[in-house]
Amino acid sequence: MEGPLGKLYSIPVSILMVIGLGLSVFLFYTLMKAAEEGKVLMVIILAVSISIVAFLISRAIKFQIMKEL
Repeated sequence: MEGPLGKLYSIPVSILMVIGLGLSVFLFYTLMKAAEEGKVLMVIILAVSISIVAFLISRAIKFQIMKEL
């Protein structure tokens, strides 16, 4: 698959899981810090970004599993 996500789809599943976990932990930590400071807009933006990361990682894993079959 070509395009901007082509490299993401070629990374092994275990590495994808580690990258996704690391990004999610960092974003969730920043979300909690922003919530403590009362920054509502930043909390909304970080929640959306966590969702986007989870969506992209799950699509990449699904693509690799379907490619193996």
